[in-house]
Amino acid sequence: MYDAESVFNPSFRLVPSLPNEELSRDLYMETFFNLEEPDAWYPYPENRWHRLARIFPDRIVTYPVFTNPHAQRYLTCRHGRIKTIVYEMKYVQGLPESSDAALTLIDMYLTSRLWNSSNFGLGLIKDLEPICAGLMRVPDLNTLVVTHDDQIKIDRNCARIPERQLDDLRRTFDKANRRLKERIRVAKQWHVRNALLAKLAPSQFPALVQVTSTGEMVEYRMASTKPSPAMEKQQRQASVRTVRQNARQIAKDAPHELLNLHAEIERVTLANMIELFEKKLQQQLTEAHWQRFFEDNTFILSLLFARPVKLLHTQFHAQMSGIDGSGAQIGDFLFRELGQPLAIVEIKKPSSPLMQSSAYRNDKVFGPHAELSGAVTQVLYQQTALRSNWLFHQSSLQGSQPDTIKCIVICGTTPTEPEPRRCFDIFRHACKDVEVVTFDELLDKLRLLLQHLSHDKTHNEGDTGKQS
Repeated sequence: MYDAESVFNPSFRLVPSLPNEELSRDLYMETFFNLEEPDAWYPYPENRWHRLARIFPDRIVTYPVFTNPHAQRYLTCRHGRIKTIVYEMKYVQGLPESSDAALTLIDMYLTSRLWNSSNFGLGLIKDLEPICAGLMRVPDLNTLVVTHDDQIKIDRNCARIPERQLDDLRRTFDKANRRLKERIRVAKQWHVRNALLAKLAPSQFPALVQVTSTGEMVEYRMASTKPSPAMEKQQRQASVRTVRQNARQIAKDAPHELLNLHAEIERVTLANMIELFEKKLQQQLTEAHWQRFFEDNTFILSLLFARPVKLLHTQFHAQMSGIDGSGAQIGDFLFRELGQPLAIVEIKKPSSPLMQSSAYRNDKVFGPHAELSGAVTQVLYQQTALRSNWLFHQSSLQGSQPDTIKCIVICGTTPTEPEPRRCFDIFRHACKDVEVVTFDELLDKLRLLLQHLSHDKTHNEGDTGKQS
């Protein structure tokens, strides 16, 4: 007779294979029953002991069960339909000759980081139970084979998984458990603070509220204060990700709202572009900086054209250089309009002077500054060089013709004095082959576009209000 404690230390018996069977050893575990007597347990006869494992020279075949006699699931399969777990050994081993030697062999290979001990019926540890639960979702699968190769596959009714993969899953589960325990610990601390300390000593421990963003970032803050800038940024990013991930479904469920959101994003993006443009106009920036700015925001340059355009090249070579590097003609931007005509855009600086500072012979006539006339001449020269070298460029500009090549110069800011302004308008109107646009005029185009978009927004909201 055994007491309630001693049944957790069963005896084991080792039985050799029959002569006509594959060479192996069967390890049996003692089993018990209770006659409803308190603290009185009796062993079953040996022929009713549970075969816990069959040991071969190259593998250990286990039949995991629950071994707590006090539980209703006693001796039932530990992993449900996965009744057999096979451990393939790296090297052939000699067979044990006693039950103690068999238990030592099993403990040596089936380590505690992955396996239950023999006293507890072997099988995978509790933290790895999701593995077998997942395997049972595969029809007809009833055996797990733990291997030492790198292949994960199904072989008939067996799932073959490397031991290294099981260990990686264990580490992942451990990390998840530690993070969960830490979050529970912190949550309990703040519950105690809000439920007890905030009432016992409110001035010292004011009540806090919990703000949870995506992932595992949790912040606690004063109920009367706003979220931190970092948390607000995380919440905005989470909102953007949510919309992006569900855009297709939103288009089906709420197409009008999605269209309004798209329009609002365009308005905000345009407003930010205008704000950045305004700040840059107040700085003394180089031509190279403005070229990079327009490269990043080619939409601004597209406002120069009445038809849709496509940017073909930046810093394009209208004329190749000589062997010593001289003679090259490099333009800033080369566009292609709808219908194939080309357009050259030359970028100067907002600070580039447009007109001479002093009048020519009287107080009303101002001539163009050298920078402006030089820029006009430069872009016309690029136009001529592009035409002259058309055979060289033809392969990379297929579909276009050299007949009509538009020229645009972006230079300076519009003069504020009436007479220089009038002379500037007269001069650029006379440049029939070159369009001259100032930086502030380009900015005004953006502002006007934003004004129209904002008007459309107000109009649409008014229509929505009427419909509701």
